[in-house]
Amino acid sequence: MRISKTRSVSLAIMMLLSGCGDLARVPRPLPPAPFTHLSLTACRSYASNILECQLEYGTQFGRQRLGPVQQTGVDISRDDSRYQVTSCYSVPRIQKELPNFVCRISKVQSWTDAGSVLIKGGTAVRLARILGDREQIQYRWTPDKWSRLRD
Repeated sequence: MRISKTRSVSLAIMMLLSGCGDLARVPRPLPPAPFTHLSLTACRSYASNILECQLEYGTQFGRQRLGPVQQTGVDISRDDSRYQVTSCYSVPRIQKELPNFVCRISKVQSWTDAGSVLIKGGTAVRLARILGDREQIQYRWTPDKWSRLRD
């Protein structure tokens, strides 16, 4: 009786462990919205280890280009030309009207971390609107009332 219990317990453990290999193939979950729909595409590398990509927002039904992103020191392979944005956080602004973001990226094919990119300028303004930055959604350009230049 004792031998059969030992065999059944060891058999149960073997069955559990045999299923562990399949767990390694489970795809990594996508980041939460709106990062699920943000990606860097059309990446090109230039001399001095400079990477330039287009930040895009959307799904397979329609994509909107938010603008170019340049970064130095990002490791890019020749076969990878697409990156997924996994998270973004705002960095301190010099000019209150212009946001800056640092976004973590990963390679789409392997889901390995590829570092981070700084997003600034017009691309950051369009990204801020997508992320729900109230200042950027409500901001409207108005002429400076103290300007000497008049129409």
